Amino acid sequence: MDALGINSGLLLTQFVVVLLMIGLPLISLIDLARKRSNGTPLAVWVLVICAVPFLGSLAYWIVRPTAETRI
Repeated sequence: MDALGINSGLLLTQFVVVLLMIGLPLISLIDLARKRSNGTPLAVWVLVICAVPFLGSLAYWIVRPTAETRI
C-alpha cells in the first residue's frame, strides 16, 4: 500500500476511529432498546445519543441508567 501512497498505520487508525464513531452509538442505542424503560428518560437518552453520538454514548455508558432509575 505504500506504493500507492497510503500509510497503513494511519489507515488503521482512521478505521478504528470510524468504527468507534459508528459502533459506539449503535451499541448504545441497542442496549437502550433492550432495557424496559420508556417515556421521558428513554426519549432523552435517544435524543442525546443521536444529537451528539460519541459524547452522548460515552455519557450513557458512564451513567448506565437502570430500568428502575427515574429522571
